[in-house]
Amino acid sequence: MNCPMKSIMKLFPIWVAAVALTACNDSWDNYYNNPETSISNEQLNISELKSYDYLSTREDLKDMFHFLEDQQVFTLLEEKGQLHTLMVVANDAFVQPEAEDAQTMAFSHVTDIAMSPSHLYDGERILMWHEKFVKVSMDSLALLGKLEHIRFNGSPIQEVIKTKDGYIYVLSEMIETPTSLYDFIQELPEEYSMFQEMILESGGREFDKTNSKPIGVDATGNTIYDSVFIYTNEFFDKKSFSLSSESLTATMLIFSNDVINQALEQARTTLASWGMERDEEVIKRWILEVAFFNQIYEAEDFAIDQDLSSIYNRQWRTKEQSIDVENPISLSNGVAYNVNALRIPNNILIYRLKDWFYNYEYCTDVQKSEFFQYNNLKDLKCNTDVDYWTPEEGVWPKIRDRVLQAKCEASTEGFYLEFTPIKYNSDKGTVSEWLVPPGTYRLAMGFKQGIGLDLSITVYAKTEGKKVELGSNTINVGSSTTYHYDRGAELSDGYPEGYSKEEIDRLTATGTDLGKKAKNYDTDGGMVIEELVIPDLNEGKAMPLVIRIEAATGVSSTLTFCHWCLRPTINNY
Repeated sequence: MNCPMKSIMKLFPIWVAAVALTACNDSWDNYYNNPETSISNEQLNISELKSYDYLSTREDLKDMFHFLEDQQVFTLLEEKGQLHTLMVVANDAFVQPEAEDAQTMAFSHVTDIAMSPSHLYDGERILMWHEKFVKVSMDSLALLGKLEHIRFNGSPIQEVIKTKDGYIYVLSEMIETPTSLYDFIQELPEEYSMFQEMILESGGREFDKTNSKPIGVDATGNTIYDSVFIYTNEFFDKKSFSLSSESLTATMLIFSNDVINQALEQARTTLASWGMERDEEVIKRWILEVAFFNQIYEAEDFAIDQDLSSIYNRQWRTKEQSIDVENPISLSNGVAYNVNALRIPNNILIYRLKDWFYNYEYCTDVQKSEFFQYNNLKDLKCNTDVDYWTPEEGVWPKIRDRVLQAKCEASTEGFYLEFTPIKYNSDKGTVSEWLVPPGTYRLAMGFKQGIGLDLSITVYAKTEGKKVELGSNTINVGSSTTYHYDRGAELSDGYPEGYSKEEIDRLTATGTDLGKKAKNYDTDGGMVIEELVIPDLNEGKAMPLVIRIEAATGVSSTLTFCHWCLRPTINNY
């Protein structure tokens, strides 16, 4: 006989042949019409009785039976008139819940699905009456017919009964339904208050009328609901990631106050050693954005050297971070892990390093000779090629294209400009070298289009009075906009912080003149070196760089130097 469903014998070889052969009939009618099939063994029973009637005959299950009866489970089953599955325990395993928890506990043991043992699989999630899931776990022995190796939320099966209107699973202990991510977050102790506040500060509870069931009418005629509430939060809603949804399968990383504060202090120390600052709200935002994943990760996933991507596409590098994999916290819609120690990645501490050639005008004569060395160039001066502008007045700040310009002394001869990236402190009126931390970066630059030259660009690290070559490339500054000021629009991730591609696209979609220019606003510029590795040459300390720009021939027109930009890559962790 051809069987359209999995053979129960595959899962339970201890069944007798008569049962196995008739198991192909999903309706199980043959069981009730053939007295030979009313057989049982120690773990498996088939009964012609309904679940209520069968349980009433089992003295060893009477405590659970009376509990379900008191909570109107059998009355509701009768009203529904559909197949079902009950999960029960023997008297010695029954624990009477508190009155306020009784119905929830009872409903956590009932589902409107008639679950054949042959259809269970490892990782399956079964929706129970209390609107939460019970997870099925099975090991290799379960596939060999060992019932006790099938577990519902960790509770092993002791016996299965097929009744006339469903199934009864006798478990070794009562079902404990984990809380949802939202409930878990709400109940976090004080030592997690910082993380909790990050999550809850913009959220709230809303009545979910669609999933709430009418249960009566009050004295004024208003419908009374068995109310279901959902947690709403724009941060999660944007990613269709509902913390309270039982359909979610998620992983959450949990950060204690100590872990967060230690990470922030380490970040402060690191930034100070680089001569940089970073808004700590940006760092805290990253902690929130990296904490949630839209799939369940097991302990072994964190033991592998890999990058995990959060719902906000934030990078969690397993080998660089430390979590407690020994004590996962099972939740009704996912799993949570405590973070033991956290290090803020370099590519979060540094969004990008960008500065301007026009800092030349703030230098003293001594600094000019130190930071700007050149050959076959003359008349170095700064000029504003494009006055202040913005793609969206009052929303985005204004920028201008102020540049360093020079002319070739002899247009037929080659030239070079070798400069040290410098920054200007407007408060102090001082100029200093940029110190760049070790790591991997993308180098982009801007000039002015149309000079028609191949420029060879080489980057060096300055250490102990020497220059160490790090990388080089040759680019063509032709008539395209690739290297036109800082408007290199081909780098999709080349925008200033806070102005995402979505923001750019939004403004562009307006169709206005300024909207059309939005993609050219304050970008990294044109690509020069896709991956520039700055090695650790001085015990992790940041170092000054030298960038050499040269060409085999000169030009009769003016040369325009706009900016340089180093953006940490994903590997700069």
